[in-house]
Amino acid sequence: MHFHLITGLSKRIIIFVHCATIFIILGYGLHHVISEIELLGYLLLTSSCLLSISLYCVYKNNFSALLLKILTLMITLVIVVTCYFLGMRGIIFVFPLVTAFFYSFPYKVAVITAIIVSACSLLASLNTVEIQTVLRLSIALAINILFITCLAHLVYKQQMGLVKEAREDQLTGIANRRYFNELLSLALTEAKKSDTLVVLLYLDLDDFKVVNDTYGHCIGDCVLKEASTRLQSCIRESDAVCQLDHLETKEHVARLGGDEFAIILKEVVCISEINEVIERILAKMNEPYIIGKLSLYCHASVGVAWNKDKTSSPELLMQQTDSAMYQAKSKGKQSCHTFNYATH
Repeated sequence: MHFHLITGLSKRIIIFVHCATIFIILGYGLHHVISEIELLGYLLLTSSCLLSISLYCVYKNNFSALLLKILTLMITLVIVVTCYFLGMRGIIFVFPLVTAFFYSFPYKVAVITAIIVSACSLLASLNTVEIQTVLRLSIALAINILFITCLAHLVYKQQMGLVKEAREDQLTGIANRRYFNELLSLALTEAKKSDTLVVLLYLDLDDFKVVNDTYGHCIGDCVLKEASTRLQSCIRESDAVCQLDHLETKEHVARLGGDEFAIILKEVVCISEINEVIERILAKMNEPYIIGKLSLYCHASVGVAWNKDKTSSPELLMQQTDSAMYQAKSKGKQSCHTFNYATH
């Protein structure tokens, strides 16, 4: 895992922050081991070691979520112990730590973590700080967390909006070609580990150009929207036949452009499992499109291919389904054709 993907910061900035933090904590730890609180000093030195490991992992692009959790737990322990022995000198470090959580975790997790760490630190500081002072500081920390949470939520919404815009087909609301390529690549990677099949269906609406030319683009757009809705309903119904991953169902149905659609079916054990899915899709696509007073027919030709071996790539699978789909069209349209691996 790349740590900059978690934090949203560049790799160079993360490395700089790591180096600066290690230098400060190492010096502070040696100071305590030599002249002040020995326990705190050893905890700080341990933290600097963990940060060094983290720095190496960031540099090698091999950072793990588990390491992030261990590091967070260790630094939290250091802050709580500091608050217990040194009071105000420890509390001042809670503020930057809370801010750091929002760069390291999803904002909802960061809020919960920030509240827990703040509460533990304030309770620990009661050992050396008067309760009135702790109450005042708790208000300041609460306001700090509130403002950071609001900002993080705003950034999160903007990020999700950008992600949706980048992944979604504007007309139909299903996955676009770019996101489809990501999903297909991910599905093939997972299939190599689980020894299951990824089946790709490539659909083209028959005579859609005639509908567009005869009734106009507005009617054509309505047909495309209805077609995407029908395909999504077919996949939802087929969950018991072809198990899909944890992503939303519509993310497995994509509009590749024009009147072309694609469907990814994951974790298929036997190819015969998909027959029912294909029959359901053909039946749905053969139903008339009722748009206003119009009753239009726009059938579909379907090409089918799957990862025959572990060397299958997204590009190869797309070529195979495209070839199979044109074979279906050549048979008279309104049909399905499976790629013939025996002759290729």
